[in-house]
This record gives sequence, structure tokens and C-alpha cells, in this order.
Amino acid sequence: MKTFLEAKQDYDKNFLNQKEVNAFLSVNLDLSRNCKIKNVKNQPNEEYYKWQFFYALIHSGLYKKDFLGAEVCFPKGNKNSAPIKLDGAVFDDKNWFEKYKKYHQDKDQESLDWLRSHLVGVIEFKKEDGKDTETVYNQQLKPAMKESELDFCLGVLYDTGRLFLFQKKNGKYLRLDEFYNTKGEQSTTKDLSLHLMDAYYKIPSFEQVEKRVVNIKIDRSKRTVDDLGVITGISSQQIKDGISSIIRAMDKVGMKTQRGYEILIQIIALKIYDEKRSEDLKRNLDFYKTDVEKEKLDLLFYITPSEKNFTSLSDSNIQSFIQRMRNLYGEASQKYHYILKRDDRETIVWEKEEHVGVISEVVEQLQDYSFVKSQKSDLYQIVFSEFANAFSMADKGQFVTPIPIIDFLVQIVNPRSDEKIIDPTSGIADFLSVSYINSKSKLEDKNIYGVDNDESMVMLAQLNMLLNGDGNAILKYKPDKGSITWKFDDRDNLVELDPKTHANGNWDEWKNQTKLKKFDVVLTNPPFGEDRKLEPKSSREKEMVEMYELWHKARSGKWIDLGLIFLENAYRILKENGRIGIVLSNSLASIDRWEEARKWLTDNMRIVALFDLPSSVFADTGVNTTIIVAYKPRPKELQELKDKDYSIFVKDIQKIGYEIRTSKRVKFFSPMHKINETTFEVEQDSEGNPLLDEDFTQTIKDFKEWCLGQEKTLQDLFIKEK
Repeated sequence: MKTFLEAKQDYDKNFLNQKEVNAFLSVNLDLSRNCKIKNVKNQPNEEYYKWQFFYALIHSGLYKKDFLGAEVCFPKGNKNSAPIKLDGAVFDDKNWFEKYKKYHQDKDQESLDWLRSHLVGVIEFKKEDGKDTETVYNQQLKPAMKESELDFCLGVLYDTGRLFLFQKKNGKYLRLDEFYNTKGEQSTTKDLSLHLMDAYYKIPSFEQVEKRVVNIKIDRSKRTVDDLGVITGISSQQIKDGISSIIRAMDKVGMKTQRGYEILIQIIALKIYDEKRSEDLKRNLDFYKTDVEKEKLDLLFYITPSEKNFTSLSDSNIQSFIQRMRNLYGEASQKYHYILKRDDRETIVWEKEEHVGVISEVVEQLQDYSFVKSQKSDLYQIVFSEFANAFSMADKGQFVTPIPIIDFLVQIVNPRSDEKIIDPTSGIADFLSVSYINSKSKLEDKNIYGVDNDESMVMLAQLNMLLNGDGNAILKYKPDKGSITWKFDDRDNLVELDPKTHANGNWDEWKNQTKLKKFDVVLTNPPFGEDRKLEPKSSREKEMVEMYELWHKARSGKWIDLGLIFLENAYRILKENGRIGIVLSNSLASIDRWEEARKWLTDNMRIVALFDLPSSVFADTGVNTTIIVAYKPRPKELQELKDKDYSIFVKDIQKIGYEIRTSKRVKFFSPMHKINETTFEVEQDSEGNPLLDEDFTQTIKDFKEWCLGQEKTLQDLFIKEK
């Protein structure tokens, strides 16, 4: 049997591109209504989500359709009062519809009384319309629950995939999950944690509701990863809202700072470690283990209501939480030593209420969802659409590389399982994380390297790799010029170039037996905005640029394009037959000013492919860009290739599958889907997923086919897997 989530995903595959759905439940007295599920902009409306919910309830086996009705109308009071409409109703007797029809047709009071005595659940739907959850609960859901004359009635609020579960029990109106009732049975509306949504797995079955035996109390100290909800699709909105609550909590106590975000990332690291710890123990557990040993599978990343609602740090309940988190931190720091300090007190002051308060908020918001089992793409969207904005990347002149571009370049360059990969301007480590994902986790974290001159970005990069990998990628921060002057040695330490020793590209001569680390793959999108014009203003900066051969051969007067510096940097840290994929301004590949730079490149590397991208690729820059893909042959082999006038794959990419949009002053990448020219419907793949309107997929196929006609070395590097 499918889960509710799986059934919901089936509905989306079946109906996302439809304008109507044939109602499979009675709508008031109508047994054959066609419901419009798209608005005038052809976007899902409230009806779409209404039938999505009903579909998932039925196809998951939680409820049979005979007991469900849509738009069920009751009078407010006696039979002659104005009607109150229930968006959805659950009855404990499948004969309810006959009673309902008799009441409406004959104004039969006995039938109305019968309906109220058999109403076990009510459902309200809304698509974000400006009404907050509290308003909908008080004005719509609670009055609907009052229509039931039973001691128990289930209340469901379903808002664009966001789920809230309530109960009427012995005259009390509460959340179904007791954790959310901060004052127990005495909780009023303000005590119902309405900022917290329910995971889909908490939806009680019809049998539970019928017998009033709903699992309303969850012991979070006795759960494994299998008991957690999965983040995917629209349901990710629940986590997005949770992260927004976390950021608000940080802002409230003045922790929306570098220190605050570092703590946040570290606590998320504990969450991921805890899940992986439990999963690893489970894999090694057999039926001979004792109950005590089996308890070690229980997750430690949780908080109880009494712990969350502490009044002072001296309270024993919050001290138990602090000790549990510190123990978890101590364990995790042995594994994630690039993210977590050896001593948690280097970052967290456990004696500060604001630190403990924020940490408790993080745990509360994330404890019911699995990061390990969730889809990586959804995790990415959740974490970085929220965190990257919080770090104000655009204000710092940084631009996130869109995932379609990253995925395209990674597939073209083809990093393999045993190769060492680096992004010298790593940002949030998109190229590195996608390389890991595309390798189907065959890449080892320890072979993944990154450098950035923004400490905030390095923290996000660490989180990115932790979410997508195993948390041991080697990501380092160096201020000012970052990887322009700092390089990895063969011991994975950063060492600084010496102007006296390493002038004019002579980087392989080092004192004290230092050896520069060489990489198999360099994937990078260096800065190319307004600040890419590098003109040395000090003797130190002049010494820095003089360590690059291109400064001497290809500068324009007193300045050089920063992109050329990163291009040479990529070349010099490559192994023999190492390859690069780099995004640069189109001007470097086309205008006369940089002709000497292009000659230098062809004298040192075998150009494999050039991909021109439209100016709309990156938000705010308006710069036309080119992707250069190349590898570094032996000098003799390169000369032989040049003598044969080797071929280069060239493609002008027009369609990128997304457009830049702005919401609440934040720019984001909105997907653009392929439209059938005949039907004007969104085209779908074999699994029913909407197809993006992009050139990348076909370009990858064309490139791989082209590779088959090139030299063996190129084929080995860009086609073969290891």
C-alpha cells in the first residue's frame, strides 16, 4: 500500500497538466461534478489541492471513499438556519449520503441529527489567500468541528500541501499531536503552536478515528529514522516555513549574525549525524542483540514539550536537553571535524538563554523530518533558498550558479569516483555537491576540495556537502584574495605562493619539501561582475598578479580580467590530463583585447568544447558568458593534436529551463516548462514529470556522440566511467 505522500505524488503526475478533474466523491448532492483545478493563469487553485488531499487519503488506503463527502452543508443550528459548508466531511457509516439527501430534500430533522451523531472528521482547504492559520482555524475549522455531536472529532486544515491536524475531545479543541499543545488540555488558540505543521505520516487512519483511538501522543525519544517524515515536493513547504521560524527566532534575540548561522549549521549537522548514526547501527544489528542494544537506534535529536517551554536555564528539563545535545555534539565532532569544533564551547555558550533558545527552536522545527531519506534536490531548494538569502549573497556581489547550469557542466566534464575535484571559488559548493550526487555517491568526500574568501559561504558549503555527502569534504576559508594566492599542498594544508619563488607561473618550486597538490578536475564559476577588473593598487597586489604568467602576456594596460587569473589558476593546479570546466565572461573568448590570452590557453591546453550562454543565465549581472571545457595533455601530445587541427565542440545554448523572477525583493530561478505547440499543454516525461524548456539535455547527448569521433584520451576522460 502506498503512503499518503506517495499517493499525493501520483495525483500530481496524473493531474498537474489537467484543467479539470472528475469528482470521485459526492459534491454536496452532485455525484458527477467536473471541478476546475486551475486558475486563469493555469496554476493549481484551491480545488486542485482539495482533490489532491482526497485522492491521497483514498489511494493510500487510509480512508474509503464511501465514508467521505465534499462540500457537505449543515445549517447553523436548526434545519431552517443559514447553511455552514464543510469542505470535507468524514462519517463513520457509509449510509451517510442517503441520510444527507433525505435531510436536504425533505428537511428531515431526524436525518440531520443522525448526520451530526456520525460526523467523525471535518476538513477545511485553503490556498494561500492572505488568511493566517489562526483565522482559518477559528472562523472555519473550529465551527465545522462543533457540528459533530460526538465527544471526538478530527479536524484537518490542508493549505497548499501544508497540514495541520486538530481534535475536538470532550469539549476541548486542541492539536492532535499533544506536543503542540503547550499548556496541555488547558491550551487556548495561542497555545496550539500554529506555526508548526504536521507531517503526513501523522494522519490517523479511518479505523483509528472510528474507534477514537488516534495516536495523538508521540514519544520522540523512542523513534528511528523510519518514523520520520520525508521532505519532498510541495511538502517541503513545511520545512521552509520551519526554517523561516528559526530565522525569526534568531533575529528576535540578535543572533542573525555570523555566529548565529554557524551555530545553526552545526545543529543541522547534529541532525544529519544522528540519523546516519542510527542507520549505521541498524545495518549492523541482528536479532541476537539485546533490547538495551536496540535502544541505541533511538534518535537523540529531539525536544520534549517540557524541555521546550523552560523558564530558566536552571530548570532540570532544559538541562537534560542541553546534556543530550552536548553528548551528540561530542560524538559528531569526531566525524564532522571540518564543521564542528572539537570543543562545542568554541561556538555555543550554553549558559546563554538566547543560544539555547535558538537551538531548541531548530530542534523543534526539524525533529519530525528525515534529512537522510529525503530527496536531495528538495533539500537543496529548502536550505539554500532560505539560507543564501539570509546571508545576503547578492549584497556581497555573489551570484548563485543555477542548478541546471551546474548539472550540465558536471555531466559534460564527467568527474569519476577515484578523482580529486576542486572548486577554487567554491561559494556554497554547488559544483562539488552536484558532482557527488551525479556520481551516485561513488565519489569520496575526502577527494572533494574547495576554497572561498567569504566565511559565510564556506559554512554554507560545508552544510551543502553534509546534506549531499558524508560531511568530510575539505572546504577552507581564506580572506581577501582566497585561492588566487593560497593553494593546497599534498597534505591538504593551504600554503601561500611566494612572490620571489613563484613569479611568472613558476609554482612547482617550493622550500621545505612542500609539494603543490594537483587535481583531476577543476569546476568553477569565478566572479565576473563589475569587480572582475583587477588593477593592482599596492605593491602586495602587484607581487600577487606577477605570479601569473598571463599578467605578463595578456594584460590590458594596467589591468587584467580576474577571470583570466582564475583560468590560469585552474590550469596550474591540474594533473597531466586533468580537465577543467569554467564559466567566464564571453568577452574573454571573443574580443581582440584578449587574443594573447586565448593563444596562451591553446598553447597549454586542448580545448574540448565552448558553450555560449545567454545573458539571462545569472540574475543581475547581464553578462554574456561562455563555458570553456578543456584538458591538459603532455606537451608532445598537445602539439600533435594542434598539427592535426583538432576539432572543438561548439554550441550556442538558447533555452536554459528557467527565468529570473522576484518575490518579496528576493530574486529566484523559476522553472520554464516545454509547451506542446498543438495542445498548448505542458509536456511530460515517461514518469509524468513536466519537462523543462532547455537545450542542456540534447546538448549533452550531442557532445557525448561527438566525443566518439575524437582522440582516445578525450574519450577516456569525457565518456568512460570508473
